[in-house]
Amino acid sequence: MGEHRDIFRQIGRLALALLVCVGVMLGVYALIGKLTGPVLWGALAGYLLALGNFTALCITVSNAVDHAARDKTPKRAQLEIQMGSVIRLVLLIAIYALLFRAGLCDPIAAILPLLFAQFALKVLEFFRKDQPSDPTTEGGENTQ
Repeated sequence: MGEHRDIFRQIGRLALALLVCVGVMLGVYALIGKLTGPVLWGALAGYLLALGNFTALCITVSNAVDHAARDKTPKRAQLEIQMGSVIRLVLLIAIYALLFRAGLCDPIAAILPLLFAQFALKVLEFFRKDQPSDPTTEGGENTQ
């Protein structure tokens, strides 16, 4: 679990940033008088799908990199990542199609969180502090 701490931290940061973005989106819907049940369901579905998509991406890439390092097969890792991308996209399209066809949620409120996730990831990466790779050298040189 310690080896995946950075992944969990990144997912947590995205979850928080996405929550803020979805909150702002719901605030805008409320201001224009369009905040309804389907909008709330769409926001919830979009939030969960965006977070799930990013989590699946992290797991896929982490596993592919581990396999590539262990087996010395970078081409296989690249193929795993590409296949994971296709599977995630098809799954997202299928879930959204079901949600929209059933009329359970507002399409715009459901799709915007996916766009917010992309924006949030770019902002988080821009403001990310470079973490030292060795915890004993945190804050400068190691003073032993």
